[in-house]
Amino acid sequence: MWSHEDGGRVTDGLTRERFAGDLFLDLAAKGWLVIRPEEAERVIAELERTLEVVRSRTHRIEVSRRLRDAAGDDMDPGVDRLVVDAVFAEQITAGSWERALVELPKYIEAFRMAARNAQLEP
Repeated sequence: MWSHEDGGRVTDGLTRERFAGDLFLDLAAKGWLVIRPEEAERVIAELERTLEVVRSRTHRIEVSRRLRDAAGDDMDPGVDRLVVDAVFAEQITAGSWERALVELPKYIEAFRMAARNAQLEP
């Protein structure tokens, strides 16, 4: 069960990963998120690297699914192990990679806006 009182934790002890891309965009659009341009560049570069890692991992998961579907029971054991590992990792993250693909660009844009906000301040 989702609970707002405990910071978004699921009551069975698991934590639900929460993204705040829309919140960051809203704060930046209102001028409430302000960051020095040089700091924004550093954060944006890190976010872009993270986005590339996420894209790579989601691509591997998709390729693994396709390999498994195409090969069925005739897969080489070494390849089969890689496929199983990729599918297992995706199941554990429960769609978080796909969600990150949507949310990380929002963070990047919000930090770009925040840097522009800093340039507007006196």
